[in-house]
Amino acid sequence: MKAWLALVKKEFRVGLPILLLAVVLFLVGLVIVAATTYRFGHVWDAVGIIGLVWGSGHFFFMAIYMLYSLGVERKKLHLWLHNPMHASGLLAAKLVTGTVYMIISLLIVSIAAYLGGLHFVEFSNDTWFKIGIIAFLHVVSFSVDFSVYVILAYVVFLLLERYMPSFLSGTVVFIGWWVFAYLSYGLIVDTKFYTAITEWGKIDLGFIANSLQFDISVKEAIVNFQGENTFIYAGNYVIELITILIIFFIASWLLDKKVEV
Repeated sequence: MKAWLALVKKEFRVGLPILLLAVVLFLVGLVIVAATTYRFGHVWDAVGIIGLVWGSGHFFFMAIYMLYSLGVERKKLHLWLHNPMHASGLLAAKLVTGTVYMIISLLIVSIAAYLGGLHFVEFSNDTWFKIGIIAFLHVVSFSVDFSVYVILAYVVFLLLERYMPSFLSGTVVFIGWWVFAYLSYGLIVDTKFYTAITEWGKIDLGFIANSLQFDISVKEAIVNFQGENTFIYAGNYVIELITILIIFFIASWLLDKKVEV
């Protein structure tokens, strides 16, 4: 455990530039937008909008973080892989540090989105806070989820790089990514089998809105967005969790058994 914590500490140093870049770009954008809209009297509206947009962009935070962090390790791959720790521990350290940095960045952005949103959307403070918590949790979970797919793609890239030039291996992975996306989401998702294993644990979004005492405008927005079907399924979340765990351990196995020399 001490060895892994020491590794996490190292990962915080390695990944710090991504956090700084995300925060600095957001603050620069905030200043530019605020200065531009100041004379029109819509500063807070602009702050809220840029906060919401930048916050949504955090769906890709972990993917970018992992690409950067793994790219750093690629420069000294033999040293990284000769760590006595299992590859799953090496990758988990990166996921943990990346998630912490994403939460820090997202908290900063969320404050701007919350303060600005109060001025241009007619929700109560309490409703804004509840929506923010739900959105925050989904952005974090989906970002981590997507990053696991990126990890597998990068590990496959490292494996292919042993047998072909970097550009060619990158091209193969890029094409393979889209083939995988088409097969998994274009074909498998539409099958009766996928429907059977995911469409259980029905959650009524309208009921949640009532339970959390959302404003009536939020309830109407849910209906407008979802149509008559205001349900989501817990099964989708569970199956996706199982899927990314499998993908994570496949990536760890490949890194341990096939990439390491």
